[in-house]
Amino acid sequence: MPAKSPAHPPSKSWLKITITAGETISDPIADFVCQLTGGVEQVPVATANAAQEQIVGYVENGPHAQEQLKRIAEYLAELADLTPGEGTTRLETEIIPDEDWNKAWKERFKPLPITAHLVIKPTWESYQPNPGEKVIEMDPGMAFGTGHHASTKLALEFIEALFHDKNTPPKTVLDVGTGTGILAMAAALFGAQEVLAIDNDPEAVVVAEENILRNALQPTITANGVALEEIPRQFDLVIANIIHDTLIELAAPLAAHLALNGKLIMAGILTGPQTDNIRATYTALGLKHLETRSEGEWSALLFTRP
Repeated sequence: MPAKSPAHPPSKSWLKITITAGETISDPIADFVCQLTGGVEQVPVATANAAQEQIVGYVENGPHAQEQLKRIAEYLAELADLTPGEGTTRLETEIIPDEDWNKAWKERFKPLPITAHLVIKPTWESYQPNPGEKVIEMDPGMAFGTGHHASTKLALEFIEALFHDKNTPPKTVLDVGTGTGILAMAAALFGAQEVLAIDNDPEAVVVAEENILRNALQPTITANGVALEEIPRQFDLVIANIIHDTLIELAAPLAAHLALNGKLIMAGILTGPQTDNIRATYTALGLKHLETRSEGEWSALLFTRP
């Protein structure tokens, strides 16, 4: 899989963190480690019994390295409790000397299609889009590669499909938990007239704003940390790629911000009981379930307000 590059400047030494896990849980592990380290690389591992991946990240070998390592270990223990059938997850560390990380990472990155009409590319690579193709430019230090996660990819596929419906493409969009801003940017590139991207993490808002500026989408997208309950209007399209428990907590306000005949895209949901629970909860609020898409263990759901 493509790499996500460390955002940290070079230092005298680095703590290399390598996690070997089942392929079905490697993406959430990679996302968690990426939030702490600024970037990860996911490498497939050939085994006789099951598909596995190694998630490799680097943290500066300084005072906070052990604290970050402890958080990763605690997350892996929690994930193991939630996914008992996924087998053993192995965590290894190694102290390595400094080298030119930027050069090494740049050699790995190439423009990559995420959906049929959307390509993500690093800033140093040139790319001539095909007719109808849109391009999002993101630097590795700004969480490049987020679009590779199955839940993000599924949400992007729904967004693309809605904007390619010539009868009712959304004009206004609300992206809840925007992260790097990738879903908001995709909506803007596909034709949204106004996009509000919100996140309760101030660092995520900064990253989203940088990405929006880099892609010259600031006239269309506003990113900030306003609370969902404080937004006094409704939208043609509401997007929430978060996690199941938060989607359940936010069910009422998310539904309330959806305009008549509007569409709601939700992702970050595990296939199975979580998907069933989301469908039941939002249907009980008066929304109509239109479609569920799945990839591996992840699902995304599309609803409308009839």
